[in-house]
Amino acid sequence: MADKMTPNPLDEIFTDSQSQIDHSSIAAVLKPFLRINRENNRVLFTPTGMKITANNKIILVILVQKVLHMQGIIDTESVTPKEIKEELRDIPAGTIDAALKHLSERGPLKGQDGRYFIPDFNFPQVQEIFNKLEV
Repeated sequence: MADKMTPNPLDEIFTDSQSQIDHSSIAAVLKPFLRINRENNRVLFTPTGMKITANNKIILVILVQKVLHMQGIIDTESVTPKEIKEELRDIPAGTIDAALKHLSERGPLKGQDGRYFIPDFNFPQVQEIFNKLEV
């Protein structure tokens, strides 16, 4: 029988999170580019975030959905094109639609039932995209 005072090495493989992604890794990707308003969960792009491409802004908005879901603030990590368009009002709707199609065909997004999300297994691709940007 295990001693109650000795830490159980199996505790290291348990998590309270529904995601495989380390929270600090997501924060490292998002922090240079945006902040999330605590009152309404809206994305506030930093000056650096304002300079990135429309495709990258779309990826970040969808990644914010994942964060809000991981934090238990919203019920689902997937988002509709309409919700993305409401969040990114400065980007033409046609540009967003084309980007969603492209990003879901080639990654890192996955489209399902008219909604988009970033699967955990595609997060390294997101990291690679944003690590290449000069901040």
